[in-house]
Amino acid sequence: MTTIRVAVLQDGNFRQGDETLIDQWHRDSDDKMWVDIEDPTPEVLEPLLETRFGFHELAAEDSLSENTLPKYDRFPDYDFLIFRAVEHRKSTYKVAAFLGRNFLFTVHREKVAAINSARERLPSDARLLHNGPDFLLYAIVDQMVDAYFPILEQIEEGVDDLQEDIFKDAQPSHLDDLLHQKREINVLRRQSLPQRELLNQISRGDAQFVQRDSLIYFRDVYDHMFRISETIDVERDMMAGTMEAYLSVVANRTNEIMKVLTVFSAIMLPLTLIAGIYGMNFANEPELHWHFGYYYALGLMGITAAGMLLWFRRRGWIGNKHAHHRSRPTDL
Repeated sequence: MTTIRVAVLQDGNFRQGDETLIDQWHRDSDDKMWVDIEDPTPEVLEPLLETRFGFHELAAEDSLSENTLPKYDRFPDYDFLIFRAVEHRKSTYKVAAFLGRNFLFTVHREKVAAINSARERLPSDARLLHNGPDFLLYAIVDQMVDAYFPILEQIEEGVDDLQEDIFKDAQPSHLDDLLHQKREINVLRRQSLPQRELLNQISRGDAQFVQRDSLIYFRDVYDHMFRISETIDVERDMMAGTMEAYLSVVANRTNEIMKVLTVFSAIMLPLTLIAGIYGMNFANEPELHWHFGYYYALGLMGITAAGMLLWFRRRGWIGNKHAHHRSRPTDL
């Protein structure tokens, strides 16, 4: 259900209420107004934004779209901006803003912690509106951007834990966790880059209704967003390194298994040869009627197997790895 909350600063007096306050506000006055629209529907939003305030239909359409990336559009008497932020690791939310000389409209589907915080601060901190709607927009965007930091810390801690677990005992579930985290960081990166560019545009003064005095605040938000983008790139590199480590550990484990199987196969080959020779049924086979032939064949097999195991160990192919290093000078 669409919820519309309105805050008006008129002649130094602050009031909060529903959309009935909009009728008491005049666009050509110096009174400042903030209209927050939560969970909008086309039936409610279009008459309010397009018909009543004359906002462009494409801007109103973008404010309803869920997947619009951060952007800035300039119109004659207002700026249209879209920001994205995170509430948790697996999804982001969008906030559309119509910023004018003395008004700010924010449109969003989900409950936004930064907007709720700003609305709670307004009665005791009138400067949020007194300094202009652009300053109020800064206060909201600043909290939205800062929400990235704890999310990135969680992802970084998760990657560190995965690295430790992989080196201890790599399991297929570790690869699944890593791929999920990589997908999450890719979502953040795909949306943080255009937002960084958007904040860069605002901090340069491209937005016509952001006052010069407010630019320094948006530069600070841009610095935070730049750090977030750099952190995301670092964590993507960490994930790539972790995946390479996982594949290396699995490959080494496979090599060890193949080594054991190869040793067994190599030992069984001469034993099979001996068994094959003494298993032939030629009438003139010398040891065919020998009383101790069976024990001789078994002993020959045992001596052959023990000799091969000893030779493999001296070469460093099995057993203590240091034996391989000690055998190298001899091999040379």
